[in-house]
Amino acid sequence: MKTALTFLLISILVLLFLWSKTDIFFSKSTVDVHVHDTYFVIDKLQFILFIVLIPGTLSTLGGVIETRFRSKAFLLVLLIFLAADAYVFYPLLELIDLTFGLI
Repeated sequence: MKTALTFLLISILVLLFLWSKTDIFFSKSTVDVHVHDTYFVIDKLQFILFIVLIPGTLSTLGGVIETRFRSKAFLLVLLIFLAADAYVFYPLLELIDLTFGLI
């Protein structure tokens, strides 16, 4: 359980670091995230899922690593979290230019 708690602490620290480097504004139905010179406007539900899924995914990954991939419960929960991550974060990837304008 130590590895899962360590990964949970790391994910919380990453979220706090991201929070300190961005400006976040809440409106009625959206959340505006200002990073450097770019604004991201996302739905409140996606924002809440972002906050919940990152620590959940990393803590279950820590549990899987700690049990050396033998715990079926941790593997099942990790697969559920990864499926939810893919469902929530895939639309957000369209907002980010991963090619850096090279293509």
